Amino acid sequence: MKKRFFIMLILTLLLAIVGCSSGAEKAQTPPDTSEDTAPASNEPIVLRVGGLQDADCWNPFSCTAIYMWGDLLVEGLTHQGKASEGCDAEPRMAESWEVSEDGYTWTIKLHEGITFSNGTPVTAHTVKEFYEWWASNEDIAVFNAELLYLDTIEVVDDLTFTYATFEPIHNSPDNSFIFMWVFPPEIWKAVDAEELFIVDNNPPVGTGPYTLTEHVPGSHMIFDAREDYYRGKPPIDRIVYTIFTNPDALNNALLAGEIDLTLPFLTPESYNALSQDTNITIEEKFPGDTYNLAFNMKDAGTSHPAIKDPVVREAIDYALDKQQVVDVVFLGHAITCPTNYGCGPNFEGDLNPDLEITPFDLDKANQLLEDAGYVDADGDGVRETADGQPLDFRLVYITDFPPAATLSDMIAGWLGEIGINVIIEAVDWGAWYDVVTNQRDFDMTIDVALSNIDPVSMDYWHSCWSSEPGGYSTSGYCNEDFDFLVYDYWFGTDEAAREEANFAAQQMLHDDRPFIIVAGPKQIQAYRNDRFIFPTDTCYDNLGMFTPNGVLNVTFPSATE
Repeated sequence: MKKRFFIMLILTLLLAIVGCSSGAEKAQTPPDTSEDTAPASNEPIVLRVGGLQDADCWNPFSCTAIYMWGDLLVEGLTHQGKASEGCDAEPRMAESWEVSEDGYTWTIKLHEGITFSNGTPVTAHTVKEFYEWWASNEDIAVFNAELLYLDTIEVVDDLTFTYATFEPIHNSPDNSFIFMWVFPPEIWKAVDAEELFIVDNNPPVGTGPYTLTEHVPGSHMIFDAREDYYRGKPPIDRIVYTIFTNPDALNNALLAGEIDLTLPFLTPESYNALSQDTNITIEEKFPGDTYNLAFNMKDAGTSHPAIKDPVVREAIDYALDKQQVVDVVFLGHAITCPTNYGCGPNFEGDLNPDLEITPFDLDKANQLLEDAGYVDADGDGVRETADGQPLDFRLVYITDFPPAATLSDMIAGWLGEIGINVIIEAVDWGAWYDVVTNQRDFDMTIDVALSNIDPVSMDYWHSCWSSEPGGYSTSGYCNEDFDFLVYDYWFGTDEAAREEANFAAQQMLHDDRPFIIVAGPKQIQAYRNDRFIFPTDTCYDNLGMFTPNGVLNVTFPSATE
């Protein structure tokens, strides 16, 4: 099967950044903005943001920073709209768009007056030149479906262009368009092919509302508003983002008024610590990622043969008390969901409504194993296979994610109740990535899985090509019938047939159980309402209020009284 693309190729690396840190207060001291208060008409407005995450580098093809903070600096043709409306696309660089009836040709009209942060105008000619260069480099074309399948692109006038793809793609505005960035072609065309993945790109030159003025790794970043931004100068003049090295220090800074806003990755414990302060507004969103128990489905590598048995995986599903995980590990700040590519209300409309959560039932789990011939022949409390091999399963988890340790212990306890011995192995992110995706030397693993609202993401995470070396499937799952269903949804033209294929693929994924969704933790973000009022109806899968939808639409307490 031909290797296919999914728009979030780099996001697997994002997990390494989102993981919590530990240590002292801060690595270095950012610029002092403690005297900045609610804005006077003649004073610059400074937003102070805090988080545990740092930027790795600013190369859009090899680093994660563009995917986290890039919305302030670079733009796609569209961006995600309100969460309450399904995160449907809203105009960004594109003022309007239209697709041909057959789904092969898109017509895009750009917003008037777009410029790069270096002052260079952006026209349809600029876009054509950059997209053609991007599409001509196969190693980076895979980052975007439109460019991977680009056939032709033509300029209609200074603000309008059309492009055609080899396959019909109907859902582009809500997905691929968001990441169809435009950078100055004269800069990137001058980069040698062998340098594409290592060039700094610091500071990024983009079309966004802010520029990156300063980045001191481990300490802070400073973003300054562009006076010439084509949609008007942002209301916040400067953003200072401070990097903290533990959640307590971050919480205390918000409580003390040293920062105004956090990233949407606060811990459940932080919720309790901050919720008593009336000057702090806490926004809790439904999950954009999930904690999964993934199984090693790959024939290559090393795993217990019984893990490939669907009955064993079904028994394990019945043995997991998912509600207790929500209550104990996430202190109630999570939800349970049927095993699928996504979890929660953000995905409604695209999720198969017939899928159900497997209930907690140890008797059922034991009976499944007993009926399948897994019995404890020697009376040591551990079941064996027909040839006498004990069900000793290795469970690997990443130490960078604190909930994974408690979750692993709980899983080991439950599986012990059904005659499966669990050997827990704790590794750091780098070792996990090598053991799980490269060596395939594990039986089970706690996978913190990023979800994308587009069902096409099933191709990226769970297809046969993704199970191969260089792919990003945690489980190594491969079912060609599943792949074809996803492609029928992706490239189909009949909406009813597309929905049928989509739901059938999800049913197959649910029934095959290459992984089990254990919980979907909610995103928690907080801000000081005595300084700013942020719109909270932002989409789930970025930095929430710390995005253009947040910072460009902020208001101030005095203006709302």
